[in-house]
Amino acid sequence: MQWFHTSDLNEMPASDLYQILKLRQDIFIIEQKCIYHDIDNIDTKSEHIYLKEDGEIITYSRIVPAGIKFDRPSIGRIVVKKTYRGNGYGKEIVRRCLKILSQRGISSVFIEAQSHLELFYESVGFKKVSDAYPVDGISHIKMIHHFIT
Repeated sequence: MQWFHTSDLNEMPASDLYQILKLRQDIFIIEQKCIYHDIDNIDTKSEHIYLKEDGEIITYSRIVPAGIKFDRPSIGRIVVKKTYRGNGYGKEIVRRCLKILSQRGISSVFIEAQSHLELFYESVGFKKVSDAYPVDGISHIKMIHHFIT
C-alpha cells in the first residue's frame, strides 16, 4: 500500500483522478442515492490525500484551504471503498489530514459531516458545533477539531 499527497491536480496521474472521481460517484451519488454536484470546482484549489493498493485507490480525502468553504481549512470528500471499510482506513486518512494541517501551525479545522458519522469524527477529535441541517437531502453537522499548541 502506498499513500499519496498532492496539492496540484496537474501532478496527479489522470488515472488516479479518474479513480477518485469514480469512487466518490460510487459512494456519494450511487450508494447514498444523492444527486448532487460532486465536481464542484473546489478540487483544483485543494490538496488530495489517497491510499492505493495494487494500483487501486481505496481511500481518499481532500483538504480545502481557509476561505473556500469556511473561514478555516476543512477536510472533505472522505471516502473508503466499500470492500475496504471496517479496517481503519477512514480514521487513518482523517488522521493524516490532521497531521498535515497541524504541522503547518493551523489552530483548528472544520468538517461538514454527515450526521450519522458524528461518533466516528468524535473518535478522531472533532466536536459538534451546529445543529443538524440538510445538504442535498442528507442530514449534516459542522464539527471542529482544535489542535493543542
